[in-house]
Amino acid sequence: MAYKVFISHSTRDQGLVISLANLLSKFGVEVSVAEWYLVPGEHLGKKVFEQIEKSDCVVALLTRNGIRSNWVQQEIGYSLQCNKSVIPIVEKGIDPKDLAALQGREYIEYDPYQYQQALIKLSTYIRSLKLKKEEREKALLVLGGLLAFLLLLSGGEK
Repeated sequence: MAYKVFISHSTRDQGLVISLANLLSKFGVEVSVAEWYLVPGEHLGKKVFEQIEKSDCVVALLTRNGIRSNWVQQEIGYSLQCNKSVIPIVEKGIDPKDLAALQGREYIEYDPYQYQQALIKLSTYIRSLKLKKEEREKALLVLGGLLAFLLLLSGGEK
């Protein structure tokens, strides 16, 4: 199963979102961005929350625009409520202590003038999460196969 990431962001940060989505896609990660999947007439909140639920983790872009976005705050809150891993990207100059929902959490600092460093750190971390998920899935397949084999053996001993 693919590794899925939801990007919580302000629509004013589209350039950063596109760069991040392109980079993650190169590593086989599925990226969800709410406004990229328009379904006219569908309730926006329902769509966003469903995308979060289907994601393995959430990247929260806490730029100067992002911290003022009510949507970003709601998405972070919902992600935490769903026990999703939230990876904060905090713009340089923003005090993470001001972000109540993420207090005490580690984050990646984002410098708008040298954004590549933050993207590399983030993509490296997400790739490691993707690999861990793949290893768990392989282990479950092996375990399932072993259990099926044991059931076959035990069924033949009647």
